[in-house]
Formats: sequence, C-alpha cells, structure tokens
Amino acid sequence: MEEELLVNYYRDNKFSEKNTPGYLIKNISKLNIGGFSWTKGPVRGRRLSLFISLQTASQYLKSRLPFLKKSISLNIIIVANENTLTMGVHNPTIPKRPADIREGVFRTVGPQELQLKRKYWTIDRSLARKRERSGGSYSQIKRGLRERGQLYEDTEFPANTRALYHHKKPHLNPIVWMRPHEICARPKFIADGATRFDVEQGELGDTWLVQAVSTLTLTPKFLDRVVPPDQAFDHTYCGIFRFRFWHFGDWVEVIIDDRLPTFKGRLVYLHSTDPSEFWAALLEKAYAKLYGSYESLTQGFTTRALQDLTGGIVQSFSLTVQDKFLTYQVLNSAVPRSTLLVASINLEKDNKRNLRLRNGLVTQHAYSVTGLARVRSKLGETPLVRLRNPWGRGEWNGPWSERSWEWDSLSERDKELLSVRVRNEGEFWMSFDDFARHFSHLDLVHVGPDDWMNEPALHSKKPWRAVLARRRWRSGYNAGGGPTFTETTAMNPQFHVQIPRAGLSKCHVVVSVVQQYDNAISAQDNKKRHQLHPIGFAVYEIPANMTRLTTAFVTEHRPMDVTAHSCARETVTFFTLPPGDYMVVPHTQQPNCDAKFLLRILTDEQSNIWEVNEDNMVFRSINLEKLDEGMKKREGRQMLLKLLNKYPPELDPQSLHKFLKTHWKTFLVEKPTLDLVKAMIMLRDYNISGKVAISDIPALLVMLQFWRTAFLKFDKGHSGKTSSYHLRPALWEAGVTVSNKVLECLVLRFAKSKILSSEAFLMSLVRLHLAHERFHSIDTKMKGNPLSLEEI
Repeated sequence: MEEELLVNYYRDNKFSEKNTPGYLIKNISKLNIGGFSWTKGPVRGRRLSLFISLQTASQYLKSRLPFLKKSISLNIIIVANENTLTMGVHNPTIPKRPADIREGVFRTVGPQELQLKRKYWTIDRSLARKRERSGGSYSQIKRGLRERGQLYEDTEFPANTRALYHHKKPHLNPIVWMRPHEICARPKFIADGATRFDVEQGELGDTWLVQAVSTLTLTPKFLDRVVPPDQAFDHTYCGIFRFRFWHFGDWVEVIIDDRLPTFKGRLVYLHSTDPSEFWAALLEKAYAKLYGSYESLTQGFTTRALQDLTGGIVQSFSLTVQDKFLTYQVLNSAVPRSTLLVASINLEKDNKRNLRLRNGLVTQHAYSVTGLARVRSKLGETPLVRLRNPWGRGEWNGPWSERSWEWDSLSERDKELLSVRVRNEGEFWMSFDDFARHFSHLDLVHVGPDDWMNEPALHSKKPWRAVLARRRWRSGYNAGGGPTFTETTAMNPQFHVQIPRAGLSKCHVVVSVVQQYDNAISAQDNKKRHQLHPIGFAVYEIPANMTRLTTAFVTEHRPMDVTAHSCARETVTFFTLPPGDYMVVPHTQQPNCDAKFLLRILTDEQSNIWEVNEDNMVFRSINLEKLDEGMKKREGRQMLLKLLNKYPPELDPQSLHKFLKTHWKTFLVEKPTLDLVKAMIMLRDYNISGKVAISDIPALLVMLQFWRTAFLKFDKGHSGKTSSYHLRPALWEAGVTVSNKVLECLVLRFAKSKILSSEAFLMSLVRLHLAHERFHSIDTKMKGNPLSLEEI
C-alpha cells in the first residue's frame, strides 16, 4: 500500500508485523467480517487490542468467504466504530456480494450484510466513488453527508502533498493523514473551554500564528466567531468543520475536513497539550487552506494573523527603536479604549523557539497589556504596566512582580486599587521601564463599535466610533499618486474629517487603508501575491469652508502628515488631533495604479466624517446673450447670413457637418466628426426628427464656443488633448458638476489611455446635458401622470 492511499494505517513496534501497513484498533470486543461476528470478552478486566495488517485481512477474508478466489486483488475496507471493527471487501468483478459500495455508502446485498450505525470510516482512493463537492454552505454539505452516511473529504484542500507545499518538497518524516478518532479513542473539539491557552507549535514554527490565536482566548466572543463552538465529535459528526477569518472587510467561512497530518500517530503541526483536543490543529488547517498550503504558514507576521482573526485595525510598534516617551503615550492612549494590546519578545528572526528567560518571561509568547497605573512610593513616582499571559505560565519575577519587596512601600489602599490580591490568572505588574527594556514588539488591535458591543470583556473600555468606505483607485480617474505628484494627487478620493470646535479636548483618530489582497494562492501565482502597491495616505488641515482639495491648494500647502509608503496590505496611523477640519487622502505612491481599498476611520469623540462628493447639476446657463464678441462683428453676421441663405429651414447632420468643417476654428479645437454633429443636434431636436431648426444653430454655436474655452484652459500644449484627470475641473469650467460615480463612468466611456480628446470632452458634455433634460422631463411628468412604456 502506498502512503497516499486514504486507508489509514498505523505502525507500532509492539506488534510482530510492525513494518506492514495495517490498522490498530484499541479496546475491540466485537469483530464483524463479511457478516460473520466474533465476540471476545474482557481480558483481565481490559478489552482486547487488535492489530490487523491489510495483508492478513485480505488472506483471512478469502479463507472465510469461499466465493472469493485467492487470485483476486481486493480493496479492503476497515471501519472502526467505538469497540467494533468491521471489515469488508469491494471488487467490481464480483456482483452482488456482501460489500457492494456505491458512492461511498455501504449497501446491504444478499444474506451477508455490513451494517454501520455510525460511519467513522475512510476508504481506499482507488475505489470508484463520487467525492463530496465543496460547493454549498456548511449546513447543506453536512446535511448531505449525514443522509449518505459519508465523512467529508475536501477536494479543494486534499490530504496530500498539495496541501503541505506549494512546491514538491520531501518531508523529513513520512506524513500520514488521520482523522481525530483514528488518533485517540475519544476526541474532543474543545476540552473544558479555551480560556486557558494550552497549545504547542509543531514543525512549522508558526509562532506568529500561535501568538495571535492566544490573544483570542482573552476575548471569548471573538474566539467563538473564529472557532464556532457548535462543533463536536458527537452523533452529528461527519468529518466536516468550519472556521471564519476576516478578509478585506468580510468574514469568510473556510470549510475543511478533519484529516490531519501525523507521524507515528502524533500530530505534526500545531496541537493542544491535551492529546484529545483538536480545535487548534483544525484551526491551523483552515488557516493553511486560506493561504494555500501549510508551507505558507512558515513565514508570517503576528499583525497579519491578528487582523485575520479579529477583523480589527492592527498597528505594530518596534519597542527596540522607538522612543520610550512615545511608547508610553501610545499605551496611555490605547489602554483605556477599545483596543487590544499585545506585547512579545522576539530575540532573533530565525529563532522560533519558546525560551524562558531568567526574569520569568518567555520569548515568542503574546502577553496582553491589560492596565496602566502610576504609583508613589519611597522611590518616587513609578509608571506600572499590567500584563496577562494566556498560557498561565511565564510570569515576570522582577521588580513589582507578585512577591517583590516594592509592594511593601505602598499603602493597603493602593494595593487594593491595583488589584494585587484579586486578579485574573496569569496577570502581573511590572514597571514601564522594565516593559520597554525587555519587550521588543507591541501590537495594537483597534476594535470597532460593533465588536465592542458583542464582547463583554471590552465593555470596561471606551468604544471607538467608526466609519468604513470601500472604494477603488482607477487609472485615469482617481489614481493620482502621492503628494509629490502635485498635478494629480488632488484627484485621489478625499474624506473630510470634522472635529467640532466646541469640544475642549483633543480627539484620538485611527486611520487605516487596506488594499485588496488575495490569500488563497497556488504555486503558480505565488509571486503575484507579493505584487502589492505601495500605499499610504496624507492628512491635510483645511479651512472650514473648503469643500475639496484642489491642485492649487496641494501645491501651496504641505500635508500635516504622510504615512510611509509600504507594500503591506494595510497602513495605519494613530493621531491626536485638535478641533478643526481635516482631509484624509488615501493614495498609491505612484499614479495610475488600479486597486480596490478599504478605508476605516475610528474616533473616540463626536466627529463628522464624509466622502467629498458633488451633486449632478448644470449651474451655468448658456444663451445668446453670452455670445462671443467675435460673433457680433461683421464676420460673424456674414457667416450667419450665409447659413440662412444657403441652407433650408431644417438641417440634417450631413449639412451641419459640412458647415462646421468650414468654420470650425471659431467654435472647436479640431474639425468635428459626424458623430459629434449628430450628438449636438440631439440637444435641439425636440421632435426626434434627426434634424435641427436653423434658428437653433446660433445657440449650438455659442455652446460649442463656451465649451471650447473651458477645454483650452487644460490643453496647455494646444494638441487637442488633455489628461483625463482634468475632466472634473474642465466640466466645472463648462458649468457642470458631477458626482464621483458619474465622473468615473465618463472617464471609462470617453477617455482612452488616460487621454481625453476635445471631441470626447464635448461628447461627455452633450451626454450630461441630455441626461439632465431627460431627468427634468421625467420628474415633471411623474408629478401628475405616470410615464408610458415608450417614454421610460
């Protein structure tokens, strides 16, 4: 038998057939073979342990079932059900025999039957059966499995080397995929709750994931969201489990089977210290599926895992290079608010082991910062930091630890206020100086108001107010680049933050920009995952009456803060802002980068936040009174007289096109096309005849001349073309304002390669004017009479 076969086998040195693939069943009291039963009572008060090799099982079945020829190659099916071992055979050349299997379900045929009340079984991959499809919801898949009596097998994340590696790499030890009930007699999903974190990392060394998962144990509702507790190895068990992870603003459910990689019957990777508990190992498998393989978990960051598991805004600080005063400010601002603080000690980049230091702390462990205080003693005023270790071991034994002499200098009242005697398990105090000296990293997880409301453990903290916006940078429309690109950076999406001036205190503000990323990757597109754009955002302080940043403003005023551009999927900054008006401008470092992004802004005080947008309106009327002075001169009058004398009362597109080709320099930037002429006629074709009255020609000419003047303000090279980023200000000059969505549609429709020609500009104005006229016509009719089908 090959290792990749789904028949689970065990090798044990206690048996003579230790090198033979087989199946080890403990506590067997009953054996069913081809319908015949054999029962063995307890032996010296203990049930019998039985090891059956596949070779022995095949020979025994052939001897007990005379209708099988010894030359026939059999597919052996071995099923363990608590204290019963059931063996059967399947061969397509033998019709209507005891173990006839269709789609993986035992079907009783003939006098000899193989009946299973509970279907804990796996079968050979070579059996021709229909696999369970991964499509459908968790409940639908589970219902179907129970109806068919199957155990779930995830075809999207199969139990083979594809799930282990992106590239084919030999494992140090042969991996055997086993289900929990094949590893221990009584598996449990979560044993005695998960409030205490008793998890050990395996060969992957994914300490960053272990640190993030340990943080969840202090927030039970967060843990229940990631690890739904309604899962167990009971009568509803079907080999299917689900977990939830945050992905770009949404909670994604990942469904897996419970086949886990083992060696010599032991889990290879993340596992609980309790050998019968499997939630941690299954969570790691679901996380590996989210990222493509177990190999993807060998490299990672705690910040990434914290965001995937909490959905919060994660901010990271390196305490080894950061000023201590700034670190204390961060703690002082974050501790009272709905923010999780995680401190860790990472000595070396390649050292992933947990080492217990002389001071009692453990490296590569996540300590939660739960409090901050100042005490006065004989030594003076000392800032203290309270931490909690989810592992329950690895507490600080230095100054201000539980039994240190520093507490003797405090009054009983101060001791009681600091909860020295009544505290949570694994919680301890240490001085801020020692905290900044010994810990190397500090991660902040800012939690939104919805999560704060759902998690009782955070109710003692002040909640954040949140604003979320899903937007995108689109080349040629609003991907204007960073502040160094002064010509286009004002075209980026803009968000106005107004902190009321009536407030006396400063407002804490957290701004996060997350660009869209892809977790589920394969070996072929592994490089693509790292091709993220350098992103950031700028914050400008603006006058109260300013509605939008302009190119002139960003040229003359520097932003008050610009984040460092990073190719990470998220960039975050924590501000303390006085009352006033501010503009947050998310951007990519370089212009013309297409990407979706998620903007999240948290404030701890009352504030007003909105996206800068305009109404769709025509605010400038164009009529004959604004006729250019050149049209009032003799040349203009002669041109109009020639038009009246030469052409009939109504002009078709061809006639008007011929006229404009002769006199285009007065009204247009370049010679018009027939399509533009047809579009212009629609502005005055009230009868839908395809023609325009000659009396309406002067109004159209005035309109063209006015639009030409607006376009030339942005056509610096007089080439008849301009950047599509100038469309909004050019429309403003033409007397039209549009919303962000309409502007995006105009750019997609009329711009080519981020270039807007003069004709495309005129066509966009024609479409806008027609849309406004149509809307007012519909609005008028809707007030009194419903629209007919033709009008709609």
